[in-house]
Amino acid sequence: MEKIREITAENIGANIRRLRVEHGETQQQLGEFLGYGPSTIANYESGYRLPDLETFFRIAFHYQAVLEDFVVPL
Repeated sequence: MEKIREITAENIGANIRRLRVEHGETQQQLGEFLGYGPSTIANYESGYRLPDLETFFRIAFHYQAVLEDFVVPL
């Protein structure tokens, strides 16, 4: 039986950070792309807040990522 993965804000945030760093972007640059400030990106990456669905899809599209790229624990 396959183990069920726990999807947490911290996992999603850590993976947003991982993707951003892998693409050589700063929080400022990702924020500018999304129309937000770097503090919003920091909140996403810390797991303090989650992006809304539209923003989440924009981040995924920006990094050519799929859902699994965000929910897999690091």
